[in-house]
Amino acid sequence: MTYLNDALNRIIAFGALLSLALGLLVGCASIAGERYEVRKDGVYWISYPGSSAHPSFEKLERKTAANQVTFEALAFASWGKDDHRGYFEGIAVTGTDPASFTAISNILATDDTGVWYGTEPIDGADGATFRLIGPQLAVDKAAAYSGGSRFVPCDVATFQPVDSEDGDFSADSKCVYFAVFKLPLQDRESFDLIGAGYSKDRFAVYWRQDQVIGADVATFRLAPGTRLGRDKSGCWLGTEMKACLK
Repeated sequence: MTYLNDALNRIIAFGALLSLALGLLVGCASIAGERYEVRKDGVYWISYPGSSAHPSFEKLERKTAANQVTFEALAFASWGKDDHRGYFEGIAVTGTDPASFTAISNILATDDTGVWYGTEPIDGADGATFRLIGPQLAVDKAAAYSGGSRFVPCDVATFQPVDSEDGDFSADSKCVYFAVFKLPLQDRESFDLIGAGYSKDRFAVYWRQDQVIGADVATFRLAPGTRLGRDKSGCWLGTEMKACLK
């Protein structure tokens, strides 16, 4: 009898947990992400405060200046436009041409002449030729872009992202870059990534965009299980020599 009671209790407990899990799933499914809502009295931007680490189910809504008759939500949820201008997260983006205004990522949009990083125009960017070549990298006919920052590479025609764990390296046929900064390479042909922001050519070691003065190219490597550099002379944290941990 005790065995039957225990089994029944386990079944009841499992059923309660299953119901709770289904309830949570239904509840989560009923909550849409950030978006625009077009209503009779206007266009509203719907958002949820918090972060991925601390999400919130509190719904906030803000009425925008958009015309609800002509408003159009664009490919990425943060962007929209009406017959007068573009919008980013419900905020009007000035200077945009609505006929050619297009979202190309969650944070970037273009029209026939300009490019916007959120609500801010990117000075000098050419909207007609601007294109993404990586999550944070883009090019147009004359320059390259890291996020919303413009820089002119040595050879824009061959400019490409470099596959790395850091995600901030790029290169062309003549130079290598970390974010918008050119590495002071002495030999482009022998460039190689080490990891943890380190790279090298046959003459020197670099951390991000700076040379690691005093590092030994032949023996430089990452210390096992760390993001520290190490060579025959000691250990390195960024460009600074540090005592090695025993």
